[in-house]
Amino acid sequence: MFRILIAAIAALSFSSLSLAPAASADERAYPTPELATAVDEGGTLVSANILGMVCDFCAVAMTRTFGRRAEVAAVHIDLDDKTLQLVVRDGHELTDATITDLVRRSGYQLTGDIRRGDDA
Repeated sequence: MFRILIAAIAALSFSSLSLAPAASADERAYPTPELATAVDEGGTLVSANILGMVCDFCAVAMTRTFGRRAEVAAVHIDLDDKTLQLVVRDGHELTDATITDLVRRSGYQLTGDIRRGDDA
């Protein structure tokens, strides 16, 4: 329970906040209202599996790393699934190479491909 609370606080602290409803236009379920809102505003969902994320501090580090980027509208870390989900703002680009480099600089490693849009 404590891990969930810390992850929620980190997500709220480092992602854009919105009072918009959590459901997206296409009724797809997102783990946070921030992700849903960012996708509804035209952003592109990006998802990747990360090796080495095991604790709340890992989630905070990854959230800070990606949340500071101007291209990123929202970030969510799922420690149980070891996944990073983020939304790239409409009109912006965040390349696979940049994502891979940011993950590596944070001390982690990608496992598998970076997925975008409907594949994420």
